[in-house]
Amino acid sequence: MKKVKIISLVLALMLVFAGCGASTEMAYDGFESEFFDNGKYFEPMAEEPMESPVTEEVFDSVSDSLSEQKYAGNRKLIRTFDLDVETLEFDDFVTAVKNEVVSLGGYIESSGVSGNSYNYTSNRSADFVCRVPSDKLDSFINTVGGLGNVTYSYEDTTDVTLSYVDTEARIKSLETEYDQLLELLSEAENIDTIILLQQRLTEVRYQLESYKSQLRTYDNLVDYSTVNLTVREVKRVTSPEPESVWQRISNDFGDNIYDIWVDAENFFVWFVSNIPYFIIWGIIIAVIVVIVNLVFKNNPRWKERKAARKAKREYKKAQKLAKKNSAANPSENAEEK
Repeated sequence: MKKVKIISLVLALMLVFAGCGASTEMAYDGFESEFFDNGKYFEPMAEEPMESPVTEEVFDSVSDSLSEQKYAGNRKLIRTFDLDVETLEFDDFVTAVKNEVVSLGGYIESSGVSGNSYNYTSNRSADFVCRVPSDKLDSFINTVGGLGNVTYSYEDTTDVTLSYVDTEARIKSLETEYDQLLELLSEAENIDTIILLQQRLTEVRYQLESYKSQLRTYDNLVDYSTVNLTVREVKRVTSPEPESVWQRISNDFGDNIYDIWVDAENFFVWFVSNIPYFIIWGIIIAVIVVIVNLVFKNNPRWKERKAARKAKREYKKAQKLAKKNSAANPSENAEEK
């Protein structure tokens, strides 16, 4: 009789949690794609509660007790900042940002610097993903604003309190079920019952790891806020104040003069730096001209053409000289006639 009761209870548990296990496994497999899209956090859709009579009761009681946290001000907020900053001192700014992140107890999740290579020179830029303790985020933002000129700022705050409480409640209910299954396993004597209980224990352990991993992800995002920082090296900082018409005209005129000066400076640098190439090309052209002259100098036909062109030039020169003399002495020409 005892054996029949155990088998019946195990079969009931297996039927109840079969659907829940399948849905949880799919949710775990797609956890990364559901919670993140191009680096942005999205709150997952709430799953349907599990249907076990024992587990549902435990889940409701735990969820109700945990949900009271939101009224105590213990909210789970994920804060993300996007900042674009201009700076005149690129190297000093980058070093200061890194030191500030470390001093606040955070870390640089990723970073990259571009520009100013051997064959291509331009103003440099850098992109940082900074993870800063949430309680020190405002201090970090103020420090960055003091180091450079902030041209763009955006803040996104996501409240995951309900999802966090829901996940904790599911973990509690699964732990309760796990303990009950262990108790049944210790009393089971039939091999088929033991196999069924072990299979269910494996499923519960898998679900527990999934939800605990989800909680660890929440904790990391809540405890360490994300700052997406873009730094650009500039030679002139953008004016943050609104400008009048005359100020705009004056600034645009000054910008044009500045651009002309920069272009002239760049041309001078280009010309001076390329003088070695000009010298080499001049030597090559001179050698080619000398070789061509030597080749044509010994050519009889070329000599005849050169002599003919020279005679033609001398003839035209003599004609011009004769006309000039006749115009200068008209009386002598009249006597000759």
